[in-house]
Amino acid sequence: MPSLSRAVITGASSGIGRELARQLVRDRGMTILATARRGERLEELAREFPPGRVHTLAGDLADPAFRHRLWNHAETTLGRVDLLVNNAGIGNYSEFIDQAPAPIADMVEINLVALLDLTQRAARHMKVHGGGQILQISSVLGFMGMPASAVYTATKHAVNGFTKSLRYELRGTGVRVWAACPGRTESEFRAVALGDRADVARLPRGEPAERVVRAIVRELGGRSVLFAPSWKSWAVVVLATRFPGLLSWLIGRFAVGSHVHVLRSVGTPGEGKGPGA
Repeated sequence: MPSLSRAVITGASSGIGRELARQLVRDRGMTILATARRGERLEELAREFPPGRVHTLAGDLADPAFRHRLWNHAETTLGRVDLLVNNAGIGNYSEFIDQAPAPIADMVEINLVALLDLTQRAARHMKVHGGGQILQISSVLGFMGMPASAVYTATKHAVNGFTKSLRYELRGTGVRVWAACPGRTESEFRAVALGDRADVARLPRGEPAERVVRAIVRELGGRSVLFAPSWKSWAVVVLATRFPGLLSWLIGRFAVGSHVHVLRSVGTPGEGKGPGA
């Protein structure tokens, strides 16, 4: 497989995406095209590095026309894309029966449809050029269920299943497709997913994004298909795959009550787009 030197990262304005951009440029010497909806955040990121190391293009991945423009821009700006990181994602913490159609459609479009679109474009490009990597930022929720996150969880199950299937189709092409499945990570994601109902002080802290990303970057040289980047996420995956009954009991005993309490105590569900989308 060729060395990785040029990458496209979606959802690069905050959280895991922003930290991935930093570590790939700083520690791996890569040149990247960073995209997200918030252009000012992307420009701040670009200014952290010498000119030409971080290219930016702001836009909404829910728009098929923007996805087409993004990939054309990547091929024009970078020439050859060695790594695609599908990191952009949005959530909406609501009980499903109360959820409005718009946030459901947005989650499916950005978390899944946009990922499929960009993966297809990247796979075709990389196959022609003899190799590359496509990294999906999924979640431990791709292995389990979680109250107040039914649609988001469904998109992550779909991403994991898609990744496992596509790797067979790409066997022998030099193109590796894999997914990182972190657990709760420090970012703006959960606060934004709660929208104006958020009380950040009451939300459990996640693992530092820098540590999670460091493990993901190391795995660029590995062979995993579904990768847990910390011992906590690894433990959840083990429970989900080997002891599903125990995990179901734990979620029913601890997660259901806490999630419902937070939602009901902060009021009517609203739509929240993740900042990296």
